[in-house]
Amino acid sequence: MIATHRWTVSACVFGLILPCLCLVALLLPGTAHLWAAEAPPHDDRGKRVLVLYSTARDFPATEIVEQGLTEGFASEKRLPVQLFSEYLDLSRFRDSQQRTALANLLRQRYSGGQIDLIIGVDVPAANFLMEHGTLLSATPVILCSIPEILQERILASPLRGRVSGVLEPAFVLRGLVDSIRRFKPATKQVVLVAGAYENDQVRADALRQAFAAINDKVELIDLAGQPLGAILEKCENLPPDSVILFSTLFVDANGRSFIPRAVLQSIAAHTGAPIFGPYESYIGNGIIGGSLISLRQQGKRAAEMALRFLQDQSPKDAPFTGADTSVTLYDWRQLQRHAIDENLLPPVSTVLYREATIWDLYKYYIIGVAILLALQSMLIVGLVFNLRQRKKAEAALRDSQRELQTLAGRLISSQEEELRRLSREFHDDYAQRLAAVAIEAGTLEIQSAHLDSPPVQEKIGHIKKQLIHLSDDIHALSRELHPAILKDLGLERAVNSLCLNFSDRESIPVDCHFDAIPGDIPPETALCVYRVIQEGLRNIAKHAHARHVDIFLKRTANHLLATIEDDGAGFEPRCARHTPGIGLASMRERVQYVNGEFTIQSEPGQGTVIDLSVPLPRGEYEKTENTAG
Repeated sequence: MIATHRWTVSACVFGLILPCLCLVALLLPGTAHLWAAEAPPHDDRGKRVLVLYSTARDFPATEIVEQGLTEGFASEKRLPVQLFSEYLDLSRFRDSQQRTALANLLRQRYSGGQIDLIIGVDVPAANFLMEHGTLLSATPVILCSIPEILQERILASPLRGRVSGVLEPAFVLRGLVDSIRRFKPATKQVVLVAGAYENDQVRADALRQAFAAINDKVELIDLAGQPLGAILEKCENLPPDSVILFSTLFVDANGRSFIPRAVLQSIAAHTGAPIFGPYESYIGNGIIGGSLISLRQQGKRAAEMALRFLQDQSPKDAPFTGADTSVTLYDWRQLQRHAIDENLLPPVSTVLYREATIWDLYKYYIIGVAILLALQSMLIVGLVFNLRQRKKAEAALRDSQRELQTLAGRLISSQEEELRRLSREFHDDYAQRLAAVAIEAGTLEIQSAHLDSPPVQEKIGHIKKQLIHLSDDIHALSRELHPAILKDLGLERAVNSLCLNFSDRESIPVDCHFDAIPGDIPPETALCVYRVIQEGLRNIAKHAHARHVDIFLKRTANHLLATIEDDGAGFEPRCARHTPGIGLASMRERVQYVNGEFTIQSEPGQGTVIDLSVPLPRGEYEKTENTAG
């Protein structure tokens, strides 16, 4: 738990306080009680920590350290801590008289044992506490963001025995100089840029020591403490083999105050030389990078040390720390600008500001599209494979259908050949033999005329008549098995004769309607039409119980059309496929054999219509047209 109280000392406050303070102290001694009343009230439930910042509240380094302190104190939930922050802005008020007045102000505000711990941030605050050692003399002190070279001086100051702190480790500075030698081995000049203020001077001294300890072959050009305009002018005209080592620049030689990060940005804009600096807050503002001091980590470590002090740890038992407050960061843009190979970076480095590649920007889109394309490719391959398989199956089916059609044609041809043979046998053998027997019976009838036995004569006459009828039936069967009239007289007369015989035999009137039937229809086509009509009439006689039948024959441009209509009982065509019998199947097979089409339309009680369409050669139609003309 943290409670925060902030006071900012400005120029106008100093201007009013300095003349009035002495007057109040001499003339109105009772006003000391008034100053004490302004101090934070004492609260036994928590610890009170006074934080003295060297710079103004809106200073970038101040904000970063303050963030680290807040995070560090927030990690301890059991110990309530109240933070009282003073933003001293010492770079603006460097006069000793002003600092004395400030010390008296703080002494009046926080006297009386109300503060349990003091945290001084940066070199000016540390110097301020060492100069005014009697300020809250019994209170432990933690110094934060202090260069390591000040450690001996701090331990020899009036703060000794009650001070510890978080130092800026010197090895970071040595690593920074070593990075210059590793990344730019051809460097001949290193330009040190630093300010003229007390914290600028201390940090410049630390960099000089680090440079001297590591590199004795490169010239160090020291621009520390010069006016900013002169520094920018010299940086703008540096030779190509130069490197800039930027420390801090709070105040230049002309006494003007600056923000170091803003100065770094100006230098980066005026020079083409690589720039190295020791602080994490510089990354992204012009430096290349390296092992950098993290002010946020410095503040966090100071808060952790403060919590140990507040829990009764003695400052004597707490050595200075700070070795773990560095981070290794590099600016990708500066690496590219100065042609520094990323393979030279330490293994644990983090590269910031890297420009996103197409892969970085659209990685998930690319992966999604790649997966989609892969799936589509697999789908296409599968479809192509299935299409090929389907084509193979269709080709196999067509082959099977052709084979089946060929087989059906052969069966039909074999059937017709067998019927032709039986027809000849019936006509030439059995019919002739029956005729001979009938003649013999007639002779026997004549010879038995002198007999006086009428029953015998009647019996012989009856036998003769039966033989004659049987011979006629065999002749009719022979014509049915093989209609020779189809070959001799053509399809029209053969169908007409078939209908007349059917009408006489079944006593069902049949009307034939013929429309310009060609005379020389191919034998296979004529036989197909004749057999279909013959089978249709047979089915009508067996199943239809029709009272009237119509037969239509006509030709079109390329087809011969035949229709059989009756007014009989009709049937359900879908159910006919599941009933025994081969009549319809035989008709359909015959039509398919000559590449024709066969359809049946029928409903129970509505009669039946059978249509077939058989293709004709082109020459048949033209010949028929010419004949008709």
